[in-house]
Amino acid sequence: MKSVQNAPMVGTCTRAGVSASANSNLVFDVGLNVGQDTAFYLSQGCRVLAIEADPTLAECARNKFAGEILAGRLTVLNVGIAAEEGLADFWICEDKPEFNSFHRAIAARNSYSHKCIKVPVLPFDAVIERFGVPHYLKIDIEGNDK
Repeated sequence: MKSVQNAPMVGTCTRAGVSASANSNLVFDVGLNVGQDTAFYLSQGCRVLAIEADPTLAECARNKFAGEILAGRLTVLNVGIAAEEGLADFWICEDKPEFNSFHRAIAARNSYSHKCIKVPVLPFDAVIERFGVPHYLKIDIEGNDK
């Protein structure tokens, strides 16, 4: 898998001097996890909407990126993405948060300890309606990215 640092970002964000449309520097990081991709997008001058279903990881990101949130460059949305709005079972892999998933088998792989929590979910079109169409979209949401 390519790292985000190698992702095609040409013509985006403030470092490239783009200002053609309101969302020309807006990036969606769907599956924030520990925030490494969000940190990269912010370093490139992008505005970021970071979406994370795990409330612990979302809160960690709010603390880690408090300055960027205050500056209006980052919004952390603590929801999962699903077909319909509501609540859904979300599996937390206690040993490896990158395995957190709406699918138990993914969180439990390699016999890792896991637990179920309920999280709010939204359909992706509701996110687009609220935040607009991003210039760049990264999706890494274990098992729910189809």
